[in-house]
Amino acid sequence: MYSTRKILSVKSVSVKKLHGYGHLEEIMVKRADCQLYKFKEGDFVDLHLNDIEDMLLLAVQHKLFHLTESDIVDFIVDLRMFTGSLVIKKRVEDLQLGVESY
Repeated sequence: MYSTRKILSVKSVSVKKLHGYGHLEEIMVKRADCQLYKFKEGDFVDLHLNDIEDMLLLAVQHKLFHLTESDIVDFIVDLRMFTGSLVIKKRVEDLQLGVESY
């Protein structure tokens, strides 16, 4: 799933509403190689931090105008959650490596 190509745009997001909360199911993006890539829910954990950063920058720059406001909010919330989980995962790995190096 990892790619060094920059994400240029978010083409679509699929959000499932459950108990009043949006749950991101799928993201379709266009990368610098002009190809469309689809990330399904299970693929989100494999996204690189740069991919998440590219998508959050698009949101901050208001380049998601073709999406509904509620989809944008759900998209940003989910990306922030995945960012947090990636950071925690990395810190745990660093701690485990530090303990094993003794």
